Amino acid sequence: MEFERVNLNKDILIEIKKIDDIFYKDDNTTLDWYLERYTDKHIGYLIKDNGKIVGYIVSVPIKKVLYNALINGVLVNDININPDMFITRSRYNYIVSFVMLPEYRHKGLGTKLIKSIIKNVKRGYYCALAISKEGNALSGKFMKLKKKINEDISVYEIKL
Repeated sequence: MEFERVNLNKDILIEIKKIDDIFYKDDNTTLDWYLERYTDKHIGYLIKDNGKIVGYIVSVPIKKVLYNALINGVLVNDININPDMFITRSRYNYIVSFVMLPEYRHKGLGTKLIKSIIKNVKRGYYCALAISKEGNALSGKFMKLKKKINEDISVYEIKL
């Protein structure tokens, strides 16, 4: 198993979308949606098994107004975020997505990846919107619960 830090180019986004299509079954986002949001200046952290991407984390710098909306629970569905809110430099960051293929879950890979990322990311504020049982468990290990929206959705924050 290998971990890799990459810039989000079109080829990487195509692979991320394939993983998302498995996890977010009812999501109708297109590749264009990904290409509108992310640039090659945005970073992703990949988990690979023999060269195949089996999981990833995407964290992007965002405008402070979006950060505040996220951590205060005003925005609990990020699908319609204006792509202009995703910028290239900021003290405020949004962990947009952390998804693993089902057969790679519950093996400690997510924990290892997050520990590695925490050591190497820029200092600042990071928030995450956890939407699954696993996402809440993993976020709760490393981040402070900021707001519980409902049984499934919670907002987490960490200052690094």
